Amino acid sequence: MILRVEELRGTHRSEPDEPTSARPSRLLDQAMTAGQEGHVPTRDDGHPAGIHSPGRGALVGLCVLVLGCSIVIPIRPWTATFTATVGALGLVTVLALVLRSPAATRAAVFVDTMFVCFVAGTLGHWPPALTTVLVCALPPLLLYAAGRRRATLRPAMPWFRRGRLTPEAPWFGLATVVLSALALTVWALIVRPEPAQYLRDLQSLPLWLAVLGVVGFALVNPIWEEMLYRGVLLTELGRVWGPKVAVTLQAVLFGAAHYAGFPSGTAGMIMAAGWGFALGVMRLRSGGLLVSYVVHVTANAVIGVLAVTVLH
Repeated sequence: MILRVEELRGTHRSEPDEPTSARPSRLLDQAMTAGQEGHVPTRDDGHPAGIHSPGRGALVGLCVLVLGCSIVIPIRPWTATFTATVGALGLVTVLALVLRSPAATRAAVFVDTMFVCFVAGTLGHWPPALTTVLVCALPPLLLYAAGRRRATLRPAMPWFRRGRLTPEAPWFGLATVVLSALALTVWALIVRPEPAQYLRDLQSLPLWLAVLGVVGFALVNPIWEEMLYRGVLLTELGRVWGPKVAVTLQAVLFGAAHYAGFPSGTAGMIMAAGWGFALGVMRLRSGGLLVSYVVHVTANAVIGVLAVTVLH
């Protein structure tokens, strides 16, 4: 669905899920509507009249935020935390349907499917590669199918586009990769962390094969991360609270998701959040996911090679 120019510029007085008091910064507001027309719609259409209120908008935004938080929590089946997460997902999904909010419903379809894939992979002891492929493929496919069946959910994936190469993208991307690599190297040399299991497995291989494994991981893993954080969460949160808040919240969630990853701990979480913020700005400026994906892949590859060599 292509939105009219008037809709993209926000000239309509009724913004169903966006509080009228929210006025994002000029730069990020322009970024939200830059590039291809309609890539980040600012309306949440398909609601009955009379329920467009700031309170409703906040409730929809909270639904999307809870959905994002559920992916951040490590999956440990049959624990109290796991049970609470499943309950929260179910409650928020029902609430999204009751509110008839396209933003919250789209996020629920995507995140619920992704969560089920991760749980199935954990319970079934699937190879990580199989779980990753399913996580990359099933959520967007089901979201696309849902959009085909329900007109109110269209466009189902307004974020699923290449976007454009902006003049500052190469330099901004290069700076992000270099700073990420330097920060990780300093952190690793100071903390000397215990590498994750997959890094230990790679370290036991010949160097060329380990590097090949890192590159393969770097190409695939950012697919679902970019779709989730810079795609679904940034877009749907942006519909409610505007791009400035959306890019910040998705960065915080991205950082929290890396607390137990590599780099780990509080320092690792802060680094990942800063990285996620930079990727979010690139996504807004370019109008698509390709630029942020390429930068993400490059940074992951550099970080992975450094992790295999520095921590050897």
